[in-house]
Amino acid sequence: MTGSKADRPYGAFPRHGVAPVPEPAPAEPPRTRRGRIAAWFRARTRRERAELAITAVLVVASVILLPSALPKDYELGTVGTAAPTPTPTIPELYAKLAQTVVTVRADLPDGKTSLGSGVVFDADADILTALHVVNDADKITVTFADGSTFEAKIFARQPDNDIAGIRALGHPDQLAVATLGNANALNIGDDAIVIGNPFGLSRSLSTGVISGLHRSVQPPGADKPMTELIQFDASVNPGNSGGPLFNRDGDVVGIVSGLANPNGQASFAGIGFAVTIQAAGGAVGVPPD
Repeated sequence: MTGSKADRPYGAFPRHGVAPVPEPAPAEPPRTRRGRIAAWFRARTRRERAELAITAVLVVASVILLPSALPKDYELGTVGTAAPTPTPTIPELYAKLAQTVVTVRADLPDGKTSLGSGVVFDADADILTALHVVNDADKITVTFADGSTFEAKIFARQPDNDIAGIRALGHPDQLAVATLGNANALNIGDDAIVIGNPFGLSRSLSTGVISGLHRSVQPPGADKPMTELIQFDASVNPGNSGGPLFNRDGDVVGIVSGLANPNGQASFAGIGFAVTIQAAGGAVGVPPD
């Protein structure tokens, strides 16, 4: 038996007047990070949005201006660390240090001349040198790097360390003064730089290394040995006595006192000695560092 029309569906509508079930709305695609930020920003009040905009401008400005505010010795890309100062070359050091070295000439009672070196250590033209160069002199003269020569007088003696302090009675207007260092910071193998006047060859340079520390040497004719000497292998010869021994930073760490030669000759055989700057400075009233 065939059913009536009421028993049959009409179109897409369900029978008996039941409301259709709505189809689910398509899922909203997930927002991107930028979209989420934009939605968050739109949800702020007008005042909050204005404050956020001002803050953003200030942050960008500070980043742009930051490099120009850094000191010149800072490297970009590093935080809180200064770029290391480059170590000067030996020629650069020599150009500066040689100006502090003088030639010391002592006229002796027997008519002979004693020749040595010295280093200016203060603005009064006070000079450290070796005592054996000037001890018996009738007259002492010093020649500065500019060629000017002035008479000098001894103001301090320390026989135990063969150190003398002499003061020039005049000096150039532009007086170069050496920086006194710390011999206690030396290590074997450190650079040794000597500037002096070997055989009268003014302001000659020789370089080497510190080859020993705390050495003791018995000088000819001395009652007791000299102690706590610095041993080095930079070349020294007669005329270097009293000159400065510099470290790699250009600081005076010793005063050249002599050399060792197994043949008994006054010529260099690879071993030189210097009195520490602490001992030498103590002889003239300069306190140690």
